[in-house]
Amino acid sequence: MKSITFTNNLSSELMEWMETYSTRQKLTRRAVLEKALNDFRKSVRQNEYAHSFKKASLDLEIKNMAEDGMGDYFKELINLEK
Repeated sequence: MKSITFTNNLSSELMEWMETYSTRQKLTRRAVLEKALNDFRKSVRQNEYAHSFKKASLDLEIKNMAEDGMGDYFKELINLEK
């Protein structure tokens, strides 16, 4: 993947922490920032999924479709046991 350079300002406290952490862990600052952003992106996606599942749980049509699908799935499992 192609790297892109960007410039940003951080608080001195956060920068000092990142310097200490990256030195202690033998990581580059770039690696620390990428890990933090990837973890944040994962957290945002998980929250979005959780929100969409909660929203879907309130939708009667989706509930019925899920129940029908689970019934079909159960029947297939029973057929496999025979």
